[in-house]
Amino acid sequence: MNGTTGIKMRRESAKRLLEEQLKRGTKREKINGRTTDKFIPLTDADIARINREIDAINNLKKKNNVA
Repeated sequence: MNGTTGIKMRRESAKRLLEEQLKRGTKREKINGRTTDKFIPLTDADIARINREIDAINNLKKKNNVA
């Protein structure tokens, strides 16, 4: 798992986790910078951020050419 194969695998894994979180509609609560075991609903801002992150993963070539 080296080179671009590892990067692609990490991106796909990140995308899968984001999609699952979006489907679930919850995130772990953070108190004083520490993640707890309690789940709280996603806010509208969270949903927008997750969608932007998924879009960025899906459109990497487009993003890289803008530089």
